[in-house]
Amino acid sequence: MSTEELIKKIDDLREEIKTLKNQRLDLVNKLREINAERGKLREEITNIKNRLGNVWEVKNKLREERDRLITQRREVLSKLRDLRNKLISIRENVNNFKSSTPYSMNKIKQEIERLEWRIITESLPMEVENKIVREIARLEEELMKIVEGRKLLEEYKEVKAEYQSLKILLDDLNNRISEITEKITSLREKERKLKGERDSLRKKLDELIKELMSVKASLDQLNTSINSKVEELRALQEELRNLKTSLAKSREKEILDKKKNEVERKMKETKRLTLDDLKIYYGEIEENP
Repeated sequence: MSTEELIKKIDDLREEIKTLKNQRLDLVNKLREINAERGKLREEITNIKNRLGNVWEVKNKLREERDRLITQRREVLSKLRDLRNKLISIRENVNNFKSSTPYSMNKIKQEIERLEWRIITESLPMEVENKIVREIARLEEELMKIVEGRKLLEEYKEVKAEYQSLKILLDDLNNRISEITEKITSLREKERKLKGERDSLRKKLDELIKELMSVKASLDQLNTSINSKVEELRALQEELRNLKTSLAKSREKEILDKKKNEVERKMKETKRLTLDDLKIYYGEIEENP
């Protein structure tokens, strides 16, 4: 290979290396961009994870509160059933007293007083007096029934008031449970959206990592190619240096041979030799004894 060919090949190789290094720089910049984007995606994913954690924490607290309220509601419902049965029983007893005692308390008291007055003021046969005593006893029994009935009515009112109070509490519990359920439903929707965003970002991150690995592989391949080209360039440069050295020595030898022939021609013609001529001639003899 001639010097010109070697120089051209070296120049071409340098251009190739320059082009490859520019491509490598582009890949390095691309790696920086991908790493920056990957860091951003990871930060967004971490942020979403934190938000999801907050949603789960609030949702769990709401579930615990709802479970507590549901347990309380069960207890209230159980009490309401018991009170309702008690109200039914008291009402039946009150109705029995009403049906068995058609007279009012005042009328019965007046009748007892009238009968007692007769015993005190009238001279009654024994049979009549005993009959009046029995009637008074019966009326007093009726009076006790009325008293018991009134007690039952008071108890009924008290139980009824407790029953109404528990119904109000039950309505309040139902409302609070509904409100919490709505909040949980809303949080579930928020959780679903956040998971969708997280999964989408994870997919982008996976794609980005694949792209990163591809760019790294291309960069490694490019570095290998650059190193190979550099080694080839060094070899060609060494070859060019050797060729230049060889050509220089060849030219020197050609010049020396020419001068030597000139000296030998002078010697044949018995011309006077100069000191340089002698140096050229003897120098050749020393080299070729």
